[in-house]
Amino acid sequence: MLVQARERLADPHGLVLFTDGFLSYQTLFPEVFGRPYRPARQGTRGRFPKTAYRVPRSSAHVRIIKEYAGKRVVSVRTEIAAGTRTRVHEELQRLGYRKPNTSAVERQNATARRMNPHLARKSLAFARLTVHRVSLAHLVQGTYNWCRTQRGLRKKLDVPRGRQQYLQRTPAMAIGLTDRVWTLRAWLSRPRGVSCRA
Repeated sequence: MLVQARERLADPHGLVLFTDGFLSYQTLFPEVFGRPYRPARQGTRGRFPKTAYRVPRSSAHVRIIKEYAGKRVVSVRTEIAAGTRTRVHEELQRLGYRKPNTSAVERQNATARRMNPHLARKSLAFARLTVHRVSLAHLVQGTYNWCRTQRGLRKKLDVPRGRQQYLQRTPAMAIGLTDRVWTLRAWLSRPRGVSCRA
C-alpha cells in the first residue's frame, strides 16, 4: 500500500504521513519514503553492512496511538516516529489541523464501508472472489473521487452566481485532475487513458 502511494506522489520526499499505532508503518516508512545509503564498513573483513535508509528533512511520520479499556478509547497520544517536530507543525498548519489525527482516513474508510457492503463488519454481504472485491473497491474509490462532491473541499466563489456562493468540488477537482463533477455514467463510459479534462 505504501509503495503504491509513493508511486502516485509527485514528490515522495515531501510527505508527512499520519498513521495509527500499527508498528509495520514505523519500519516501512524509512524503506519506502527514505533515501538508501550504505553504512561505512567496520574494518576490512567480513560482510558489508545492510543498506540503511535516511528519512529526508522534508518528510515525517507521525503515529497516533489509541489506548483502549475494553472497547472504549481512554487516551490518545502522538509520537513522531521519523522527521522533525517543525516539519509536522508546518504540515498541520497547511492542513488547518491543530493536532495530528487520522480522521480523514477513518472518515473515508467509513464511507467505503457504507458504499460497499462487502467491507462492512458483521454484514450478510460477501464477495468470495478477489476479483469481485477488487472491482467493487475500484468502483467505490472512483465514485468517491470523481462523482461525489464533498463539503470540506468546496471553494468560495469570487463573484457569487445568484444564490450560489461556493463551487462544489470532488477530490479529483481539488487536486486538478478534472474541472467538473462527473456523472457515474460518464465516468464508467470513459475509456481508460483518455484525458479527464475533456
